[in-house]
Amino acid sequence: MQELSCTWVPGTFDIVRLKVAGQTVEMTATRVTRLFGPQALHDLYLKGSAKLKVDASQVALLG
Repeated sequence: MQELSCTWVPGTFDIVRLKVAGQTVEMTATRVTRLFGPQALHDLYLKGSAKLKVDASQVALLG
């Protein structure tokens, strides 16, 4: 398991910046929800950042 860090891209309303294992990816909030489920954005909406535990197969979906 690895830790995936999620934050909003400044100046956007729906683009999320994901960081895991030295890799940074930006994608829409809709796609993040499809890949990791609705709970993935819960803390992001409430706190502005979130940390998720993901496995290697989920990390591969980011590429």
